[in-house]
Amino acid sequence: SRPRHSSSAPSFEQSRAMAALQKEAEGMELHLCPTSQSGYKGVWNTGKKNLRYEAAAGSHRLGRFETAVDAAVCYAKYTASGAEAASKWVATCEARRAGGRRRPAATPGSQREAAPAAGLVTEAEGLRLHLAAGTATGYAGVWTTGKVARPFEAVAGGKRIGRFASVVDAAVCYARHLESGPAAAREWLAACDAKSAEAQRADSDKKREEAVASCAGKGLQTEYKGVQLHLAPGSKTGYAGVWLNGRGSGYRVALEQNGSRRDLGRFNDVLEAALAYAQYVQGRAAAATAPPAAAAARPGGKRKRAQEPPPVAAEERSEEGQGS
Repeated sequence: SRPRHSSSAPSFEQSRAMAALQKEAEGMELHLCPTSQSGYKGVWNTGKKNLRYEAAAGSHRLGRFETAVDAAVCYAKYTASGAEAASKWVATCEARRAGGRRRPAATPGSQREAAPAAGLVTEAEGLRLHLAAGTATGYAGVWTTGKVARPFEAVAGGKRIGRFASVVDAAVCYARHLESGPAAAREWLAACDAKSAEAQRADSDKKREEAVASCAGKGLQTEYKGVQLHLAPGSKTGYAGVWLNGRGSGYRVALEQNGSRRDLGRFNDVLEAALAYAQYVQGRAAAATAPPAAAAARPGGKRKRAQEPPPVAAEERSEEGQGS
């Protein structure tokens, strides 16, 4: 728990220590408090080795900092301009730590920048990106996730903004957060999500075209009885969900789900088997998009549970009894 500020008058030693405190920083007048351990109002000593000071307004924690002055600036920004200004300052201090830079000297207009590493983009989408030498990505506020689809994540003020397929997109999101606030960062995240979805659709269409071309070369039909079949050029049958019967003749239709296979039936003709699989998939899609069933007309009427389309009945085997 945080120590409470004493309401007693400051002693002579406290008053002398107050005179040595910095009273202004980043264009903000800092709130001094002679009865607090840090000397600043809203700034607490966390006892941690790295981020020793924490800024808080009431029960709302604003962030943790290396110096008491940075924490005091955050508190001053919060009281003067609100939570968004304080969040921007937290992100700025975080970027400075990630870049391995110390606080610049108190010379008017002095500011040190990280030298751009070879191959790094320094500007994108009209914004100057924040470089951070010595980090895995080369950008402040951008971390690696280890994921294949979206390997980069933007983080500001200890909060995750979003994940991205490109390191530059993540760096742009972080820069937008610093320049214009969380709303602008969320807009950029939505735009990147839309771009990623469009790229996935284009890739899916391209793969389907390649599959159709490959199957056409093998003499496979892409449509049967007015139903679009699901092609799988890499399979032995050429159709998704259709397997060769383990007994040496005929075909087996199965749906793979959550690591297990659900048997849908056995057929003598490969096209009939592919048709059964396609019809079953269509039925599942229609059931998923159908409106919820009306509640039963009884007290406390519960909605009827949506029925899953039944498995396709297996085709009757011929009297000759192929394979046993």
